Formats: sequence, structure tokens, C-alpha cells
Amino acid sequence: MKFTELSQQEFDQFAIHHPLCNFWQTSNMAKMREAKGFSTYYVGVKNEEGSIIAGSMLSSIPVFMGSCLVQALRGPLLDYQNQELLTFFHTHLIEYLNTKNCLYFHIDPYLPYVPHDLEGNTIEGDFDNRNVVEALKALGYRHEGFTKGIDLSREPRWIYTIPLNGKTPDELMKQFERKTIRSIKKAQKYNVQVHELDRDHIEVYEKVLQQTGERRGFQGRDDEYHHRLFDAFYPDGYVKFLNATVDLEDYKKDLRKDLENQKTIVENSQKRLSQQESPKIRKKMDLANEQIDQLEKKLEEANQMIKEDGEVLDLASGIFFTYGKEVLCLMSGVYEKYMRFAAPYAMHWKMMNYCLEHGMERYNLYGTSGIFDSSAPDYGVYLFKKGFQGEVLELIGDFEYIVQPKKYALYQFLRNIKHKIRK
Repeated sequence: MKFTELSQQEFDQFAIHHPLCNFWQTSNMAKMREAKGFSTYYVGVKNEEGSIIAGSMLSSIPVFMGSCLVQALRGPLLDYQNQELLTFFHTHLIEYLNTKNCLYFHIDPYLPYVPHDLEGNTIEGDFDNRNVVEALKALGYRHEGFTKGIDLSREPRWIYTIPLNGKTPDELMKQFERKTIRSIKKAQKYNVQVHELDRDHIEVYEKVLQQTGERRGFQGRDDEYHHRLFDAFYPDGYVKFLNATVDLEDYKKDLRKDLENQKTIVENSQKRLSQQESPKIRKKMDLANEQIDQLEKKLEEANQMIKEDGEVLDLASGIFFTYGKEVLCLMSGVYEKYMRFAAPYAMHWKMMNYCLEHGMERYNLYGTSGIFDSSAPDYGVYLFKKGFQGEVLELIGDFEYIVQPKKYALYQFLRNIKHKIRK
């Protein structure tokens, strides 16, 4: 085996086919980070035949007295069960990082820990990477723990994915909870349209996310971030900014059609009841009258929405990565007052079909807190994700390796003093 620097092209060709491939470990992400002052290195291990068998995109930024923090975002990409390869890569990587004046090294591999059911309970499955955590610790890495909750300074340790396994759209939908199926069909019935936003219209997404953030208590990225993301990933076809809309005149047509159907039911029921009393028919008529009241109210609301917001409404938006073996929804939002149109379901269903059409292995709804009861800060969002009946994945977590221990101790000491002064 040989440890070596890789060209960007070599790394890209290796990374996209690796079992742990992800959009963080790409030259596209490197471009994004370089715009914020990071330096990029590509390193790997080649076997005797010259094939790359391990690799990583490394991001480096100065943090203290000329020394750098180096990160392998969601990496490195290698077979963590191959102890010989893991040790070889680590040993030579640390030697390499010393030449770059690295202070400490951070990794958060895109590798699941142990299988879980949808309630977060550990179950038997086809993988078990507990030994990987111990192997990394034995190499000198400090594990930051089996954390739960939402930490916006870190990528989530718990994610929610939907394996596709070559299913057809009909087979996939059949696995969903009934509420989820109804919501998808509702969005289809209301003719919710999902469009791709170009660079000049990213602010449509940003407005939706800002309103969602205010409602849920989080702060989104600045506008510049989204344009950098678009510029880095869109040219290679690895990202889509989506926006869901509804034409209220089309919506009103659908309501009026339903209204006429319900009125017909009432008229026919009245005729039959005039001939013979029937509790079953009377109940059917009463239900139809309730539907009529609701539909007339919805028509009034639609007319009011047209006056306030126009005929075509923006309902929901999201960022979807389309790299490698999965589609990943990084972030999405929905206007609360337009929840009735079930627009998030329309977006996700569209992108699940994109996965199926392009032979991808899974759909990734991304982060959860890892807390599976009503005390969770994201409990409502988790119930939404759970409706698709996918899988909970707990990743092995974040690790740090201290490359310069003495300088790192001084760095931490001075940081602690700084934090105390600020308080």
C-alpha cells in the first residue's frame, strides 16, 4: 500500500463510487469552503495495482499560532472494518498532517453505528460498527460521545433514511403510513406543482426558510451561503433548490367540483328519503352537508388568499442534494398558513421518484435528534419523517486527534480564559 496525495480528478472519481460517498466528501464542498478561507488537500491510499482504496478531502484553516484545524467532513472514505487499512491510513495521514502544521484533526465518518427500530431501540441487523469506535480510540482519537439532541455546530449524529431497494413507486407508497399516503394524494388532488429554482430566485427558498426558522426557533444560513452552495454543486448536477406552488384558481375549480358532487349526494338522498326513511341514507346526507359547509368555507378562504397573496402561492421550499447513491434533503421549510396543501409531501414524493428513476439506493430525510418521545425538540418533524416508514440510523459520531498535544493544551487553556472573560 502507498499513502499519497491525490489529484482532484482522482479523488472525485474514487469518492462518487465509494460505499460511504456523500456530498461533504467532494471537491464541490471544497470549493465552498475555500470561499471561506479553507485550504484543501486530497489524500489517499493506493494498492499495489495503483487503485485507490481509501481517500479523503481535507479542509484546513489556521486556528492558533500558525497551526491549523484540519477536518475530514463526513470522512475519511475507507473500509473501517479493515484494521490494516485503517491503521495504515491513519499512521501516514498523521505524518502528512504534521507537515501541514496541523494542531488537531476532526472526523465524523458517514458510517452507521448499530441498527435501530423506529422508536430508537437497538435491534439486530446486518451491520455492527461498535468495534470501529474502539479501533479509532485505540489509535488515539477522542470520541465526543454518543450524543443526542440538536447541535447546530455539528452535522447530526442521527439521521432518517428510506431504503429504496429497487421498489416501484406503487410498492414504495404502500409502505407509508395512511396519513402520509393521504397527504401525498391531497397534494396531487390540489395540483401542487414542484419547480426547480434557478440562482436568481434562491430568495424564494430563503423567505420560506426564514419563516420556518422563526416558527421552530432556529436561525438559517445567510443569503451568501446558499448562492455559494448553488455555485459549487449545481454545475455538476448535485443540488436542486425546489419550490412548491399552487394555483388558487385551479384549487377553486377542484373545490367547486367537489361541492357539486356533495350537493348531488344531498339531492339524491332527499329524494330517496321522501320515499322511505333510512338511517343509512340520512347519515350519508348529513355527512354530505358537513362537506358542503367545509367546501364553501374553503372557497371563501381561497378568495381571501387571492386578495392577499395573489393567484399563485409559494407553499414550501427545500434544498436537495443528488450526489452518489442517495438524494438528501438538507433543509426545507413550509409556510404555516398553507399547511393544508401538504406541499412538503409533494416535494419529497417528487424527489423519491427521482431516486427511483435514477437507480439510487436510498432517500435521506437527514437529521433527527435521536430522542423518540414527545420531549424531543423535533418530535413533530420526526413524526412527519416516520410516516414514510424508513430507517433510523445512528452514526458513529465525532472524533478528534490531537496532532500537537502541548500546543493544543495551551490553545484550550487560552480559549477557556477567553470564554470566561466574555461571560
